[in-house]
Amino acid sequence: MDLLSGKNRRLRGQLFSTELTVSLSIFLAGVVLYLFVWNTLYNNYVEEQADVQMQVAFIGVSDAAVLSQGDPVDWETTAGANANSYGFATASPNTLSTDKLAAMQGFFTANYTDMKDKLGAAGYDLYIDVRDTDGNPLYSFGTLADTTNSSISALSGERLGIIGSDIVKLRVQLSRVRGRSI
Repeated sequence: MDLLSGKNRRLRGQLFSTELTVSLSIFLAGVVLYLFVWNTLYNNYVEEQADVQMQVAFIGVSDAAVLSQGDPVDWETTAGANANSYGFATASPNTLSTDKLAAMQGFFTANYTDMKDKLGAAGYDLYIDVRDTDGNPLYSFGTLADTTNSSISALSGERLGIIGSDIVKLRVQLSRVRGRSI
């Protein structure tokens, strides 16, 4: 039988077929689905890593606030806004200095970005307040996040301290806008 004659000649050399169209469509749909899933998983991973970094910064800030005296230890009188690091403790941990808290409240008002960076919250918004056991505010500084906004990721926690003979609660809040890298 001659391959170039009759029916076989019409089928030979066909470039476009229904099977090719269907298989190419399925392949492209698979590639698009793969890219969509990859992008979603990658974005979730990036957000999770950003939250982990914020947790580490949060622990550092809250520990420094109640456990550290800062560097130098008398920064509120000698170094002021030029101190290397800040802490609100006196010579004993969890015993807070009213002089240091008052000084920091003034520094935050004057230069929010530098102060939060030196407290270890670079790249985040920071809010700290100190309240007595009845909930009355004694000191507060920084930017309080709107936690009702779903585009804001925030961490907040309280540490106990002592001012004089009174027990106080020091609340630290770190926040960031979701989807924005640090």
